[in-house]
Amino acid sequence: MFLVAGLSAMSSLGLAVSLRFPELLLDDPALAGSLGVARTVASLASLLGLLAAGAGLVALARAFTPKRRLVTVLGLVGGLSWVASALLGLVLVPLWANGGSAGVRPVAGIAFGCFTIVAPLALAGWTVGLVRRLGRARVTGVLGALGLVLTVGRSVLWAVDAALPAVDGYYVASAIVTVLALLGFPMWLFWLVRIGSTLDGDRPRLAVALLGVVAVLAQVAVTTAGTPVPAGDGVPSVPSVGGSAIYLLMLAIADMPPTSREELLAQRQDDHHARVETPPGATLESVDMGGVPAERICAGGAAADRAVLYLHGGGFVLPLGNGGRRLAAALSRASGGCAFVPNYRLAPEHPFPAQVEDSVRAYRWLRGQGIAASRMVIAGDSAGATVTLSTALSLRDSGDELPAALVALSPATDFTLSGATHRTKAASDAVLGPADVAFSVRSYLGATDPRDPLASPLYAEVHGLPPTLLMAAARRCWRATRSGWPTGCATQPCRYSSRSGRA
Repeated sequence: MFLVAGLSAMSSLGLAVSLRFPELLLDDPALAGSLGVARTVASLASLLGLLAAGAGLVALARAFTPKRRLVTVLGLVGGLSWVASALLGLVLVPLWANGGSAGVRPVAGIAFGCFTIVAPLALAGWTVGLVRRLGRARVTGVLGALGLVLTVGRSVLWAVDAALPAVDGYYVASAIVTVLALLGFPMWLFWLVRIGSTLDGDRPRLAVALLGVVAVLAQVAVTTAGTPVPAGDGVPSVPSVGGSAIYLLMLAIADMPPTSREELLAQRQDDHHARVETPPGATLESVDMGGVPAERICAGGAAADRAVLYLHGGGFVLPLGNGGRRLAAALSRASGGCAFVPNYRLAPEHPFPAQVEDSVRAYRWLRGQGIAASRMVIAGDSAGATVTLSTALSLRDSGDELPAALVALSPATDFTLSGATHRTKAASDAVLGPADVAFSVRSYLGATDPRDPLASPLYAEVHGLPPTLLMAAARRCWRATRSGWPTGCATQPCRYSSRSGRA
């Protein structure tokens, strides 16, 4: 019992922190190679440990339930499934390391099924049967069996999410079950230790039981923190356990975007949007930008001959909030000019292109105030970043003189939602889930074709636009750089220095 528990704990922990196993089995061979090559020796050692643990389970199944055929068969199936997945893993790791891809996916699929579905399901049945026979450690046995069942559910949800279209996955449910399975599987290991410590008497050895508790907690902590990150440009099919835990934490504390008209109306009335707060160290006043209600936010010392036209985020459906006002004040401080924030019309009452029309009108109003285009920047975040790009395209097509630069922080550039990261990154996004995205897209587009280049800048011709900073927009950046657009693309966090005024 102790040997199997120890081998199981060490091999599962080693696979999680060296190979991202079993999540890796759902990924493309190229991505698997980028993860598998880095720690090949540790991965192979962990797979050998899994092989030994499976063999130990086979021995336990035969020793403890020799006359109970069903229970014995379940234990044997669980142990042999571990053996099979370990052997397949020992084949896959060298193939990944050497760039092999032919026939890899079916082998990986079989290994995934053996390790994450067949084995835990069989071992859950074996555990319940053994608890009934021995009459000991019933609570931990039932909890351990439940943990194994949760492992099966987690794996099924992983596979379903990897196969579904980008916006149709069950990402919140997957994150919840992933975290519960992380806690449940070590409980099964603790049950093994508990059973082993009671075989020679009625009471467990306290030291061994405490050691089992410490081992469970250590495995949870190391697995959460130690999942490797891909070194290349690939995106894993499922998030790490740590990513799922952070996602659930953010869901609990964040002010989530609306997914229905009722939620939208309620959020528009909360303090964040309804109560205007002047950012510290800045002034705020209401202005009319050519018929568009707006706010002028100026940090101390802002010059009158330069300006930032800042377009706020909010999924195209929420008004300017106090977070946007603080960002506008920071832009004013960094640029040395005032930030003008138009309250563009909101969807779904006013779908595209109302937001772009209002932003164009606000830009032309600023030009009419005597501010040179070369002394202006259009900047926006999230939905406002999308409107930033669309506004620049509209101004270019109309022959207007363009601003000195554009800044787009996390724009949505493709409303066909065809990018794979809508699925693969859904459970690591603590703000926007698939339902939020779908609601915003429906509200914003109305009857507009999602491939309209003014709505989805990914499909636009970008010639003639000013220098542009795009952040977290890898696909848009790839298209932009190939077209010759002078674009700086940032896919990693930027640090801003208030001393130097530089990012």
